Amino acid sequence: MLAELVQSNFPEGVALPACLRAVCDYLDAHSYPISGCFEICKHGRQAVEGWFPGAPDIQRQIAVFGNGSTGSLYALWLAPCPNAEAAPVVLLGSEGEFTALAGNALEFCRLLGLGYGEIEYDDLTTPPGDWEATAPLRAWLAARFPIQFPATGEEIAHGARDQHPGFAEWVRAWQDAHL
Repeated sequence: MLAELVQSNFPEGVALPACLRAVCDYLDAHSYPISGCFEICKHGRQAVEGWFPGAPDIQRQIAVFGNGSTGSLYALWLAPCPNAEAAPVVLLGSEGEFTALAGNALEFCRLLGLGYGEIEYDDLTTPPGDWEATAPLRAWLAARFPIQFPATGEEIAHGARDQHPGFAEWVRAWQDAHL
């Protein structure tokens, strides 16, 4: 049910990646919390319209699926890779942070399963504080995907930043030209 709501807010023709669908299914079965303050975003289309007003061509390149406690958005960035399963997961931070968090949705699920309170603010070089609390989510994901969870999130985030260093510039260039 939740997966269909998220899917309905994605750009036309973009499918919700299987692992993010599994996170939605987990929530349908178990409810919150799943990992820190992360929540599935039920209004992704509206959220991306707020970030990129009057720019449907840019809006189609961002598929929002999550949010943090401060209003930050987690999304697939479809500009470098239109395949949602392979698109990087990026952060549109409430304080103007724009960064790649994971190389793809499955990598993001690895990060989500670690148990950081606030993925966008926590020090990903240190072990997460809520490792035990996310054990049910890790088990759910591991039963469905070939997935392993590292001790910290740094390798996931560092790899994403190395693979997709241009996300912040992409957002800022649009903002500078249109806002």
